[in-house]
Amino acid sequence: MKKIFTIFFCMTFLGLVYSQTMQNETLYDVEIVIIDITEDSGTLVISIHNSAESFNKRLPYQTVRLTAYKEKAAYHIQLKSGDYAFCVYHDINNDGKLNTNAIGIPKEPFGFSNYNGKGFPGNFKKHKVFIGDAMTIKIPLVKLN
Repeated sequence: MKKIFTIFFCMTFLGLVYSQTMQNETLYDVEIVIIDITEDSGTLVISIHNSAESFNKRLPYQTVRLTAYKEKAAYHIQLKSGDYAFCVYHDINNDGKLNTNAIGIPKEPFGFSNYNGKGFPGNFKKHKVFIGDAMTIKIPLVKLN
């Protein structure tokens, strides 16, 4: 009986320590600034990816929608430490998707973290940003046509 009580006590204690550790994980203030907005209509859609799998499968950790009405827009979020990739598109016609031409080239403005619009966008590794402190991430929108 004493052995069972000791095991139960140890498991409970370890569970509380683990739970407390998870609750005390630091969150960092991140400001996502979208620049070079050329139209005052539609919606800006921000997808936040916290892994290569999330990025590759297009299953965001979080999606945010903002009204586009100026040359730039900002969104504030608190994130745990780690690598994140940020994707943005300007849904000008509010149809809920990034419109593309017949060969898949976007017709609407788009942008990624760590992307200047030159060359092809890349994978998670190319666009990831390490969050380990409060920071601002600027994402310029690019229009290809």
